[in-house]
Amino acid sequence: MDINSYVMPVFRRAGDERSFAGTAFCIDGYLATAGHVLTNPVTYYVRNGADWHPLEHLMWRPRQLPSSDQHGYDVALYPVPGLRSPLSLAERDAEPDDELDVVCWQWKPDGLQQVVTRGLVLKEPDEEEYLRIATVDRITHGSSGCPVFRDCKVYGILTMGRDAVDTAGMTPLKSQIERNTCWAFKTSYVRRFMP
Repeated sequence: MDINSYVMPVFRRAGDERSFAGTAFCIDGYLATAGHVLTNPVTYYVRNGADWHPLEHLMWRPRQLPSSDQHGYDVALYPVPGLRSPLSLAERDAEPDDELDVVCWQWKPDGLQQVVTRGLVLKEPDEEEYLRIATVDRITHGSSGCPVFRDCKVYGILTMGRDAVDTAGMTPLKSQIERNTCWAFKTSYVRRFMP
């Protein structure tokens, strides 16, 4: 099943690709993204094909705290009653060495493009709320808010990238990874903000 059409770019202004802010995706009657994608209390827009859809600021939940706040969270959900999607939240969190897919939007030299890549969950024993993931393709600005999933089960919402992970001794998938790491807000924590 092709889930790419359920992953959409988020913009600050309708019809203006240069106002690209991040990625959102459809899941369980919601649009979901990273909270920090919504930096201003304004109406944002998602584009699905040629259609631009407004997302009123007051409809996002929960009220996002700054991602720099260590006691905060980095997730925002927009209710869309009747929204159907092949994606659903996984029943459990991903484990180290699980292979996952990442579909996001990024600004490239020749414009906005959707990027599809593979990732591997890395061991991060001191982090309770986030998964640390190494990806084959580099995760850059605009990827925030995209789903980290396998078999249509979402294991997290991508929130931040970080380079320079030690790749020594990695499994075959890991050997393809060029020191690209990112963080995703775990499904078990996303679920707490859904009714």
